[in-house]
Amino acid sequence: MQNAATSKPKKKGLKMPHLLVLILSLLALMSLMTYIIPAGQFGTDPETGAILSDQFHLLGYQTPVNPWRALTLILDGLTSSGMIIGLLLAAGGYTGVVLSTKAIDETVDYAIYKLQDKGINVLIPVVFFIYCFIGAFASGDQIIAMVPVGLMFAKKLRLDPIIGMSIVILAYFVGGLSSPTGAMLPQLTMGLELYSGFFVRFVIFLVLSTVAMLFVLRYAKRVAKDPGNSVMDPADWLDQESTGAADSLKAVELSRSSAIVVVLFLLQPIVSLILVSVIGEPRGAMVAVMLIWAFLCGKIKGLSTDEIGGRFAKGAGGMAFVGFIIGCAASMSLVMSQGNILHTIVYYACLPLKELSVGAAAIGMSFVITLINIVIPSASAKVAILCPIIQPMCETLGIPLQVGVSAFMFGDKLTNILSPFLGITVGSLALANIPYNKYAKWVLPILVILAVVSYICLFVLAQIGWQALLNIAVVTNSIPNTGISLPFFSAGGTALTMQLAQMGVILNVSRYCHRD
Repeated sequence: MQNAATSKPKKKGLKMPHLLVLILSLLALMSLMTYIIPAGQFGTDPETGAILSDQFHLLGYQTPVNPWRALTLILDGLTSSGMIIGLLLAAGGYTGVVLSTKAIDETVDYAIYKLQDKGINVLIPVVFFIYCFIGAFASGDQIIAMVPVGLMFAKKLRLDPIIGMSIVILAYFVGGLSSPTGAMLPQLTMGLELYSGFFVRFVIFLVLSTVAMLFVLRYAKRVAKDPGNSVMDPADWLDQESTGAADSLKAVELSRSSAIVVVLFLLQPIVSLILVSVIGEPRGAMVAVMLIWAFLCGKIKGLSTDEIGGRFAKGAGGMAFVGFIIGCAASMSLVMSQGNILHTIVYYACLPLKELSVGAAAIGMSFVITLINIVIPSASAKVAILCPIIQPMCETLGIPLQVGVSAFMFGDKLTNILSPFLGITVGSLALANIPYNKYAKWVLPILVILAVVSYICLFVLAQIGWQALLNIAVVTNSIPNTGISLPFFSAGGTALTMQLAQMGVILNVSRYCHRD
């Protein structure tokens, strides 16, 4: 007879539905909402089409979109998102080729091996920033495979596993908080130029990475001085041999080909940015650069053209589903628009924020996204759900769209550091044998610090957003246009950086021109 205990069904824990199920369920919900939420519209400027936030009115009748009609709008959403999907497929294929060469893995292993005897003050900052850059420019779930390297390092330095995990996973998440390239999807969804605001986000990236690194370094010094300062019991890790880590890391050599591939990988977004923003090439130049870079990196690593093509196809295939989700997201926006409930949702969502300054409203928006991220950790899901609403909210509240993108990114990434629903976090904790409560106790202070610094950055960016309005006024002939851009005014960091560099050259020349 079968044991009663074994025949008892296992309790199923809380599990998030598949992303497709979630998106389709939300699409059906939006269809239902068109029957319930009062239809309304903002007034719009007849010349510019801009939303007039003080001219909202209810239509007095419903314009529902039935579930069947909602499903048929998916194709329209895919069609309207064609450019975004195309860029995603190219980016996925290119990244797939680069990652398959193992050049990034080899570079990281080499750097850690060469620095293993340099001490905490050198080792931790360098390794931490390496993984920050990986999080910013080469994100992916494969980062979990790097955790054992961090654990080896921590053991060699007689530090607790939390440090070994943090120099990999925490650095990875912090790198994504203000990734210059990670803004691609929300930027494209909200109608902004790809990589716009690159240098501003890069500066914020450096600030946040430095703050997190100093926190980890301070904790590491305390543990190195006295293992009793660890949030974990020293007996659980100080002399353990169960991790499988060697006393010293294996010798690693960095090939010239891997070094070249890594340099090219880091230069790709800069080259694309120059082509689009400075030279004025169309967005299609980005796809062209990615294709050229993919074959160039593959050939440098000795891959045949067929191998490059296969790995590109595999990488692009990984993005195909994300592209479909984006199309579904666009159809959700179409349902809300045709049902005339989008403006109603935006109006009432903005009411609590209207009395705040632009900077405070941006912070409030980011905080709400942070709360949503706890339940929906998937970035692509939040882009699909939130970006159709964030864009008109920004327009209504007077928040620059670039600030809205940063608010989304901060809200999307902050709680990932602590989220028990995210596979990377939970999997890394299991790999490092760290109890979740111990890790939560350790990481909560830096999470709060990063949130404060992020919100300060948002506030500053939002408050100086009036500069972008001057550019818009020139373009729309609201103020006299002299035929050239206004000095020192820019919607992004690229033009401003170029202008400052030009002024530096002019000032240096003028010094010599006025000499006797």
